[in-house]
Amino acid sequence: MLNRTLASLTIAASLIAAAGCNDGTPRLIAVPAPSELAKPGTMTVTGSATLEVSPDCADLTLTISADGVQPGVATRTLQGKQQQLVAALAKLGVADSDVKLSYLTMNPIYEPNPTGWAPLRVHTYRAEITVTATTHQFEKIGDIMDAGANAGVTAMSTAFRRSDLPQLKKKVRDMALAAAKDKAKQTADALGIKLGRVVTVGEAANGSMWGNAYFPQVANNEARVTSPGALGGTLQPLTLDITVGYELATQI
Repeated sequence: MLNRTLASLTIAASLIAAAGCNDGTPRLIAVPAPSELAKPGTMTVTGSATLEVSPDCADLTLTISADGVQPGVATRTLQGKQQQLVAALAKLGVADSDVKLSYLTMNPIYEPNPTGWAPLRVHTYRAEITVTATTHQFEKIGDIMDAGANAGVTAMSTAFRRSDLPQLKKKVRDMALAAAKDKAKQTADALGIKLGRVVTVGEAANGSMWGNAYFPQVANNEARVTSPGALGGTLQPLTLDITVGYELATQI
């Protein structure tokens, strides 16, 4: 059997050499490469973390308006109302850094035109400015609104938010990573395998609070139990899922 195999290999080598000599073209003989080492297996786990958060501050948006026969007259009248409002907010303990002037608008107010054909004429100019006052004391919201009304505020709105949301996100991320790590160790110990290096990491945020510091104005299906004394609505979940992929250590 061995002699027969050697003879076959000799004949095959001779034929290859002869073919190479016939046309003068070099011939390459492919030698099978050694088998590749088996790739290590992988394991993927997901760690989830949720933190219920409530609002800790409120932004009150106050709009002041004033009319004048000329834009300058309207602006000066508006500045007087603005100073009155800022002074009233200061008496309530609202710091200067918590009062922001958003924007000023100036619009002409036209005279009524019964016929619809006469040229439009400006009757007066209306200047408006928006002031945003932030407070961490929810019990003062009513007093701030009263101060706004006394200063001639024509429109008010409130929005509740969490001022330390970036820090809370870091906390939730640490919780999710710890959960993923613990789950991976528990699974590996139960299966009797060893974990290698981390090869993939991905995260997926759930709920609206992760991308928006403001709380919903109206409770919805995602709302949680009501926080006592929280005017901003119900507690909202700050949820994050982190998926970690591990390479399994090579068993020796």
